[in-house]
Amino acid sequence: MGASLTWGETVKRRDVRLSVFFAAIVLAVTAASLRLSAQDQPGFAGNKVIPLVKADLTGVSNKQVIANIYEVPPGHMVPLHFHHGDEFHLVLSGEWAAQVEGRPDHVMNAGDAQYVEREHSHGGKVTSATPLRLLGVMIVDKDKPIIEMKH
Repeated sequence: MGASLTWGETVKRRDVRLSVFFAAIVLAVTAASLRLSAQDQPGFAGNKVIPLVKADLTGVSNKQVIANIYEVPPGHMVPLHFHHGDEFHLVLSGEWAAQVEGRPDHVMNAGDAQYVEREHSHGGKVTSATPLRLLGVMIVDKDKPIIEMKH
C-alpha cells in the first residue's frame, strides 16, 4: 500500500497543478493574441496565421525571433506590409505572385525561398488552385509593432 501524503506535500502538489493550469491559460491567450495581430489587419481577412515560435533573440537586446506558418486561400491577397526587422519566407505549398519593394514581381512555388530586408514592403496574391502555405521567420524589434501596413 502506498504511503499517504502529508498536508504540506498535498499543498505543494496542488500548487504545482495550479501553476501548470495558469501557465497553460497564459500560453493559450498569448497564442490567440499572436493569431489576432496579423489576421485582424485590414486586407488579411480569410488568411490564417499559425504561431510556431516567439522568443527573445539570445545575445541581442530588444530583438525577438518569430516563426509562423501563413495559410492563404486561393485567389486571396497578402496586402503590402512591412516589419521592423528582417524576414525569411519558404513556400511549403501552393503558388503566389510575390511582391517585394525594390524587386521585380516574381512567382514562388513550393520549395522557393526569399529574404525580405528590414522595413521593405512585401505581399502578393495566391495564384494556385490550392491554398498557399508559407513559413515566415523574422527577427524584429520588440518595442515596435510586429506588422505595419504599407500606406
